[in-house]
Amino acid sequence: MGPDSIQHIAMNLNGLSWPTKHLHASTRNGSTWGYVIYRTTYTPYSNAAFLRLIDLLNSYMKHGLYSECSSENNTPMDTDLTLHHEIWAQHHSIIMNNPKFDGASIDSIRAHFQRWVDVQEYQGHCTQYRMCMVIDEESLQTLLDAPPPQEGSDEKVIDPVRHVKVVRLLPDSEDEFDGFLGG
Repeated sequence: MGPDSIQHIAMNLNGLSWPTKHLHASTRNGSTWGYVIYRTTYTPYSNAAFLRLIDLLNSYMKHGLYSECSSENNTPMDTDLTLHHEIWAQHHSIIMNNPKFDGASIDSIRAHFQRWVDVQEYQGHCTQYRMCMVIDEESLQTLLDAPPPQEGSDEKVIDPVRHVKVVRLLPDSEDEFDGFLGG
């Protein structure tokens, strides 16, 4: 890669939001990003629905990431898309799908998540080590008929009536990644 290419990438990085720049920097060394997602409902119906919900959440995370480079006021350049492709290629959510979590409370999920984080080799500043998602029966029911994200839409969030629970290790802390999925 020549100096002109490096300068072109640097200019394109300057147009990215801070969380996306951070994701790009942390994935350049092969680090993955995503959420740790706990399933806490185990019914015959939830067995089939859970994997669909994971796919839906992933589609919203991907849409949120790529919508930055495809807004109406921003004509994406190949390098912009390449940077987003590089980031998305490193996306890997960790699914805690074990019946021992059936009906688990938020406090018990937080305690398990803390133990899981404590034994990880690399913790960095990735959301994956600071917060997790919980798909319980309530979240499952609100997301069952949620539509996939709309292409070309600037809307990055699911309707507020639809939700998953996010559990932070430090629940009262200010989080610089609020509003950005996967930051």
